[in-house]
Amino acid sequence: MSTIAKIFAVILIATQLTARGNAIEFSAVLHEFRGEGIVYHRLIFRDDKQNIFYQPPAGWGCSASDSQLRLVPAGKAFAEAQIRFVAMENPIPLDEKAASALTQQVIKSAPPGSQQVAIVSEVQNGLLLGNNPTFEVVASYKAMGERFQRSVLFVNAPGKQLVFQLSSRKSDFEALYRAFRASILTWEWQEAPSS
Repeated sequence: MSTIAKIFAVILIATQLTARGNAIEFSAVLHEFRGEGIVYHRLIFRDDKQNIFYQPPAGWGCSASDSQLRLVPAGKAFAEAQIRFVAMENPIPLDEKAASALTQQVIKSAPPGSQQVAIVSEVQNGLLLGNNPTFEVVASYKAMGERFQRSVLFVNAPGKQLVFQLSSRKSDFEALYRAFRASILTWEWQEAPSS
């Protein structure tokens, strides 16, 4: 193996280890807790040396994979939310250039065959999560003969970018958006107890 190949292999391994260290271990197992006599349900994720507590909207189904959590509201066809992360070694400032790139990313993420894709709104730091900068894009599009809306909230947290996405029919969007946004506000990092 040449010296250049060895250096490349070391960089690749270091990047993979860094990415794993920045990984969130999603879970779809609900845990109960009580507060002021009320029983709540929350999910607990692992993020390196921290735990993340998150309360999904009441009545929404959850399923988890390695890199994302999928949430589906009961009784609403063609509606789903996702929470995922992208490991980032160096944080990207959410400046005008990054905001423009993220907006284009949302436009390109419309389902294949979508028509009339348009940006409804763009908001910088409209919702702060753990004092981390955010950028939210809401887009509309037409698919399968119906109007849809999609909200994508980007959160630049240490070592990763979190992405909270909700897609639904336009007629269902406002109520689902309020429920999903309220659930995002429950996202909380806490130091994991030493074992």
